Amino acid sequence: MTAPLPSGAAADIRAAHLLVKDLFAPDPRRYWAELVLTGGAAWAAFLAAVAAGSPAVVACAWGLAVALWYRAAAMVHELTHRRPEEIPGFHLAWNLVVGVAWLLPSVMYEGVHGAHHKKTTYGTAADPEYLPLAGRRGAVLWYLAQSLLIGPIALVRFLVGAPLSWVVPPLRRLLVRSASSYVINIGFVRRMSRGERRRLVRWECVILIAWWPPVALTLSGELSWHWLAVWYATYSAVLLVNRVRMLAAHQFALTGGPTDHLGQFADSIDTPSGWWAELWAPLGMRYHALHHLFPNLPFHNMRRAYRRLVGGLPADSFYHRSRGRGLLRSLGRLLTRPRHAEPAPHRHTPEAVREPANSPGH
Repeated sequence: MTAPLPSGAAADIRAAHLLVKDLFAPDPRRYWAELVLTGGAAWAAFLAAVAAGSPAVVACAWGLAVALWYRAAAMVHELTHRRPEEIPGFHLAWNLVVGVAWLLPSVMYEGVHGAHHKKTTYGTAADPEYLPLAGRRGAVLWYLAQSLLIGPIALVRFLVGAPLSWVVPPLRRLLVRSASSYVINIGFVRRMSRGERRRLVRWECVILIAWWPPVALTLSGELSWHWLAVWYATYSAVLLVNRVRMLAAHQFALTGGPTDHLGQFADSIDTPSGWWAELWAPLGMRYHALHHLFPNLPFHNMRRAYRRLVGGLPADSFYHRSRGRGLLRSLGRLLTRPRHAEPAPHRHTPEAVREPANSPGH
């Protein structure tokens, strides 16, 4: 069970914000460098895995492709916390380089992820990225097994369902409501604004133009199925790694009502250990409790912010309770931990402990 945060947390929040207040501005150069280098290398590794004749080369290229596509796709999380004008052109570039190939236009995540930070929805059935998984091994296995199903479902959704839904209104409503969001909670119901609907249609058109020619050539026998098999294997592996990472990001023991800012922090986990953590939780995602404390911190400042907080806050600060002991230990605790009887501590946030003005918008 999550321990209540100490009564001095309000002062700690203010002290924490003072320690990192200069780190909220994103550096566009870091974002563009990440996209160009990681995105370009991901495409090269994938094409090498498709073209190589040696099984050993295919295996090596595929393993590299999984690591690189995972990192490149993870950047969609940054898009949700960055306004387009902060890094002009970056949202479009990411969608063209990564989102189309990954059947993940950012509109499927940008309009959804905010509910994972809201006090009224975090940890509830309306949270797109939370499930009561603690102590439920069967549910965890099913959650991981879905990684093998999402790729084919996404292909059918975009290549068949999307154009058909344009002339079948009930199907369109179903797709918008239940098949236009990148979530782990498959019961999540999406309510799109008119602008989001227009953006979704535009990216559906781009995906149809990009995907149908190679798929049609494959169906007709002009292209080998090998490229699609490599794509499916890469896609499924990336989803599986990401889902394992998410299991180590929260305690997943909440079962009920709204959870305030500090309650979200108490339910989240930082895993700051070394290069290994950077592989399975890249772009600052291993600092997940820190992210829930200050969601607008850019990925390239997460490590620096974490070090400042650990070094600058007193030993009895609530912040030190967020540290996990590694991926395997976090997974072990998840599988053996009973679910909470109560949703979370600090369910009503007094004015004194609300987020600082320069802290993340929810």
